[in-house]
Amino acid sequence: MKKLAKTLFFVIFISFCSIIFLTGYYSYKIPQTYKMFVGQKPEFNFFGVDFEKIEQNIPINRPSKKFIDTEFYKAKFLGFIPIKNISVKKYNKVFVIPCGTPFGVKFLTKGVMVVDTQKITTKQGEKNPSKDAGLKKGDIIEYVNEEAVNCNDDIKNIVLKSSGGEIKLKYNRNFKQYETTLTPVLSKKERKWLTGLWVRDSSAGIGTTTFCTEDGIFGGLGHAVCDVDTGDKLPLGTGEIVEASISGVKKGICGSPGELSGTFLKDKIIGHVKINTDCGLYGKFYRPIYPHEPVMIGFKQEAKVGSAYIYSTIDGKESKKYSVLIESVDSNSKSRNFVIKITDKELLDKTGGIVQGMSGSPIIQNNKIIGAVTHVFLNDSTRGYGVFAETMLEVSDELQNSYME
Repeated sequence: MKKLAKTLFFVIFISFCSIIFLTGYYSYKIPQTYKMFVGQKPEFNFFGVDFEKIEQNIPINRPSKKFIDTEFYKAKFLGFIPIKNISVKKYNKVFVIPCGTPFGVKFLTKGVMVVDTQKITTKQGEKNPSKDAGLKKGDIIEYVNEEAVNCNDDIKNIVLKSSGGEIKLKYNRNFKQYETTLTPVLSKKERKWLTGLWVRDSSAGIGTTTFCTEDGIFGGLGHAVCDVDTGDKLPLGTGEIVEASISGVKKGICGSPGELSGTFLKDKIIGHVKINTDCGLYGKFYRPIYPHEPVMIGFKQEAKVGSAYIYSTIDGKESKKYSVLIESVDSNSKSRNFVIKITDKELLDKTGGIVQGMSGSPIIQNNKIIGAVTHVFLNDSTRGYGVFAETMLEVSDELQNSYME
C-alpha cells in the first residue's frame, strides 16, 4: 500500500512539474502578437494548447491603411490552465517587389559621433580636454555653444573662434541628453586651439535592397548602419541612394567573413534614405524598381524550417536566385529570427556562403517574402541570421504614412 502511495505521489509530482514547465515554455514560445491577412484563419499549432476567442472593447489604433482589425484570444494549456492573452491583427493582402539588388548609400549624420579622444601636448604637459569634459566614445554631439553641428568642420570653426575660451556642448548618450563644458588647449606643436576630439560625420557603402513597393518605398540591409570604430548605430541626418554594381568577391572562410566589393555608378542619385533602424535602412526610390515579380509578405507564423531561396547579387547589378535551408525560427527575438544555411553550390563556390554586402538579401519561402539575411556566423560562413519581413514591413508602413501626411 505504501509502495503504491509513493508511486502515485511520484507520478503526480512529475505531472505537476511537467505542467509547470510546459506552461512556462509555451508562455515564451507563443508570440504576443500575430498578423495575418483577411480571409486567413488563425493556425496556432501548439500541442495541448487551446485558443479561446475573447471580446475586448479596446479602441483600435490603425497604423496604416493596410490594417483592418484586431482579434483577441486567450491561450490555455489542457483547456483550463491560462498561459497568456494574444492579439491577432488582420491586414489587407500586401504585395512587395523582392529585390536582392545592390545600392550605394551616402550617409550624413545628425550631429557628430565621438569615435575617440586623444592627448594634446601643451607647454604645461599632456592634456585631454575632451576626456576631462566627460565625453566618451559613442557620444553624439548635437550642439556646441547652442549651434547645431553636423560635421567636423562645424566644431573646428567654433573651437578656433573660442581662442581657448570655454565652450558648451549638448550631447546624446544611450538616448539621454547631457550637457558639459570643454576648454580647448593650445597645442605646443601646431600652435592651434584643439579639443582632442575625433568625430565621425558621414559614412558610405554598398548594401542590398530587400524589397520595394509600387510607391517606391524600400527596405534594405536588414540591420543598422553602424560606426566602424564604436559599433554604435549612426544617427541619420540625410542620406542619398545611388546606383551601384558589384565588381568583386572576397570568399569567406572560418573565422574571417568575406565581403562584396563594388562601385558607385556615375554618382546618379536614385533615391534617399529616411530612417536608419536596427532592422535596416528605409527610404524612397524616385522610381520603383522591378527586378522580380511582386510577391506577398509572409508573416512570422508562416516561416517554417525547410527549404527556401534568396535573391542576391554577387556580380554586376542583377540579382539571382540561390537555394538556402532555414534551420530554425525564433518568433521572440527582435532581429535574429532565422538561422539559415546556404545550400546553393554556385553561391558556395563563389562566396563560401554569406559575405558582408549580402545583408538585406530577401528570403523567399512558398512564394512569399518571409525575411532578409542580416549576419554571417564568424565560425561558419555558410550559415547566418535573418530578420522577419513583417518586422521590416512595420517600419516601411510608418515611412509610407509619413509621406502621405
